[in-house]
Amino acid sequence: MEKISRSHEKFKLMKEMIKSKNYKNITVTDDLEVLKIAVKENLKIEMLFYSYENEYHDETKELLNNLINNSKEVYEISKSSYDSIKLKENHAGIIAAINMKSYNYDDFKNKDFLFILDHLEIPGNVGTIYRTLDSINCDGVILVDPISKINNEKITSSSRGCNLIIPTIQDSYQNVLNYLLENDYEIFLGEPILGKNYQEYNYKGKIAIVVGNERFGINSDWYNHKATNVFIPMEGSQNSLNVSVAASILAYEAYMKRKQA
Repeated sequence: MEKISRSHEKFKLMKEMIKSKNYKNITVTDDLEVLKIAVKENLKIEMLFYSYENEYHDETKELLNNLINNSKEVYEISKSSYDSIKLKENHAGIIAAINMKSYNYDDFKNKDFLFILDHLEIPGNVGTIYRTLDSINCDGVILVDPISKINNEKITSSSRGCNLIIPTIQDSYQNVLNYLLENDYEIFLGEPILGKNYQEYNYKGKIAIVVGNERFGINSDWYNHKATNVFIPMEGSQNSLNVSVAASILAYEAYMKRKQA
């Protein structure tokens, strides 16, 4: 372990990892719960910083030691240096650049319960959906032409690290559509157009539930292919729900129906 200052090239690299979108398989976090998941899942840490001026509780010391053992590079920095790159106000004084697992369609061969997030752009929405999908044991997620990428640190934080543990693929609309059709998934479109109440389906077998962009909904070409439209009844003045709320309602309905004999 080496003590470094803000002028050190590795400190500058960490700042770049936080700001840049060029590190596709790395996400940066100083969220204690996410760091615990990284240890539990034995994820490799590309680079780890911690403040040598912080006083750590015994539990945090143990976590830090485990993170150090999983880290390729470890550096000590001052509290003021840490404060200049912190992501959360209530951080633990530990920040890690985590290598995320990568997946392809071969990894999805035996996955029957998928969620498709079509062109979502708000990281908090994506992260909230991941937390819900983790709670229902969703098999996998496919991000279609995503504006917010899977490694976005705001997704990592708002998902409480669930984006690190749910198998995820990022791909173009056409490739995702082809994969679902060729592999006989029943596609449910979360859109209030000519559909039935979401509670009228049993969601059994191989299914993929699609939710779309916060402003524009899902790609209109979905309607040109074999799919089932699903809507959530609304009786107030609004004509749509926040996408993370809608996704959570559909996810839990599918989960409960799939559990029934």
